[in-house]
Order: sequence, then structure tokens, then C-alpha cells
Amino acid sequence: MKIYYIYHSCFVVEDEKNILIFDYYKTPKKSDSKIDILDFVKRKDKQVYIFASHIHYDHFNPEILNWYELNNDIKYIFSSDIKTNLKNLDITFLEENQEKKILDINIKTYGSTDEGVSFWIELKEKVLFYAGDLNWWAWTDDTLEEEKYMKDKFQEIIKDIENNNRRIDITFFPVDPRLEENMYKGGEYFINKLEPKYFVPMHFDKGYTEIEKFRKEYSSIKTKILSIENILEEVNY
Repeated sequence: MKIYYIYHSCFVVEDEKNILIFDYYKTPKKSDSKIDILDFVKRKDKQVYIFASHIHYDHFNPEILNWYELNNDIKYIFSSDIKTNLKNLDITFLEENQEKKILDINIKTYGSTDEGVSFWIELKEKVLFYAGDLNWWAWTDDTLEEEKYMKDKFQEIIKDIENNNRRIDITFFPVDPRLEENMYKGGEYFINKLEPKYFVPMHFDKGYTEIEKFRKEYSSIKTKILSIENILEEVNY
């Protein structure tokens, strides 16, 4: 299995039969990525799936609807808060707490602490978890009531995910520098509770320094936090 980092929260996961593209935002400048997303979209030798976890502009770019013109076998999997009337596209809309099998992949949706859903994906023997905007969004100016609401909601969703009784192989999860001293809170909690084999930080824009600090501080024997710099091209698992 190969992982390619595109930008912000957009990643491509590729195995021997499938290509999964998550939350395309924009095509970065050459200095930010050596990968051309359209090279994956056009692939006809593998099944291409396009995921969008919610409607926010940094997770859903309507441009992806035009990709069908490059590959009319694309399977789209969207959170139900994304609306489109295009009838010629193969789109599956999912709400929280739904399950769907699409060809080779099994998908479960979990909640978010913002908009949309998070994705649990079983791809043969591998389990991927793509968080979308599921995070412990602890802003420094939150009221006590807001702090409690966020804590309770986030921990409740994590508890739901724990009930799967399968270990997550690769997690894609927000580590957002805008949260300042709280930027590691959600990721640390997720790692401690679920112990994924690999943890991939996302939702950091250009905060590479902060992400590298997180990787050094929170990698453990059971969970390895991947360095984004090492997956600008590809990483094999």
C-alpha cells in the first residue's frame, strides 16, 4: 500500500487494485508537492474512489465533479451535507452511522465534531480511518460550556470507534496549528485510546514545523507518526 500527500488534508492511498483520494482542496504549488493529482484520477488500471468528508471549502472542491470527464468509472463517496444534482455521476451519499460496501471496500461512517462525517474503511486486510473534521477543537477563547460540549462529543465518538474490535492500520487525523497549545490534544487522545499502527497528521496547511514536533513527541512503541516530508512521493506498507 502506498500513501501520497497532496496538500492540507488531501491524501491518496493506493493498493494493487484501488486508488482512494480523500478531501481534495486545491492543487498546491510545486514547492509543496511533487504529485499531480490528475495522474491518479486518470488511472484506468485501478478503481478510483473520491471521498469528501464534508462541505467545507478546504475539504470539498467542486472541481472534483469534473474529474468524471477524465475517468467515467470513478466512484464518489460524499458526506450527505454535500449536494449535487449531477445525475451522470456515480455518487454515494452517506450520513453518520451508516455502512456501505462498494466493490472492494467496506465503509462505515462515524460522527464529526464539526461538519459531515468521518470514514472507517476496510480495504481487504487493512483498516483506514479518515477523520475529516473530527477533532478535539479546543480553541483558546472557548467558554466553559463550549469546552465541555466539545470534550463530551469528541470522546463519545472515539468510544463508538473503539467498539469495532479491529485495530486501525492507518489514521489520517487533524493536527491544526491554529489551536495553539491545544493543537495536539485530539491526536494525543486518539492515539492513547485507539493505538493505530500509523498516524498521519493533516489539516495543518503549511505548519510543517509544528507537525514534526508532534511526530517527535507522541510517536510510541504501538503508534508511529509519519513524517509528512517522507510521504511527499510515496511510502510503502
